[in-house]
Amino acid sequence: MKPMLETISVTSDASFKIETYRSADNCAMAGWHIHPEYELVFVKNGRGLLHIDTTKTSYTNGTLVFLAGDIPHADFGNRENLDNEEIVIQFKQDFLDEKLRVFPEFRAIKKLIEKSKHILVFDEQVKKGLEKKFRKFRTLDNQGKLINLLGILHELSRETSYQMLRQSFPLGNFKRDDILRLEQAFEYVNNQYSQNISVEEIAQQLGYTPNSFCRFFKKMTQKRFIGFVNEFRIQKAVEFFNEANSTISDVMFRSGFNDASYFSRQFKKYQGQTPSAYVQDRYSQSVF
Repeated sequence: MKPMLETISVTSDASFKIETYRSADNCAMAGWHIHPEYELVFVKNGRGLLHIDTTKTSYTNGTLVFLAGDIPHADFGNRENLDNEEIVIQFKQDFLDEKLRVFPEFRAIKKLIEKSKHILVFDEQVKKGLEKKFRKFRTLDNQGKLINLLGILHELSRETSYQMLRQSFPLGNFKRDDILRLEQAFEYVNNQYSQNISVEEIAQQLGYTPNSFCRFFKKMTQKRFIGFVNEFRIQKAVEFFNEANSTISDVMFRSGFNDASYFSRQFKKYQGQTPSAYVQDRYSQSVF
């Protein structure tokens, strides 16, 4: 089965993305997917299956896995334990090229990242030893998160207790040039979502006509471009609602919408409830 390309949005004030999922979270599963970002995943407990590229391996008490970009894989976490926690860290190649490469002291970390091309699954004792550091992310600001991530990578770079799932692997079923073009499209939306999104402009940047770009985007993602943009904007709206006590109209404009009824319909389509219901639920939960 051809993997779906997943877009990873990193905020302008951060070098990587980190998300925490718990068993009670009502989050959509990505399914069989691929993305160019590196991914470090900590799963606290429970049983599950790692389906990465052509390899399947099970775990019985959580897992800690590190893999490079452009490797097709399914979701790693599980919903078995009520107290389960999955922490996902993702970063682009430029995290290695532009940031770590500047410092020769990070040589071991750079080697670790290169090894992630072989898909590293660390032993349970390594996972347990780093649990406090992974769970610490929730209390840190962006600077603290970066320092904490470097600390985790430093400790992992000294470990030999891991399994390599593959000695080599293909880059999936996508041409590298197509992946790079799609990354450019994602980056355009990430930079432009709050403003006007022009199919003509992005098509011209990538060397397509508007119609051929839309066909290319649908072939790669199984989504219409306008649908992808709306879904991305709604994801940003949720972020804005969660980060501060913003009004619905403020969030609407910040996330790139200018029509209240259209914003409400799109929010309900992707979140299952209207913006006002979402805000009301969030306020009610924060009271307790």
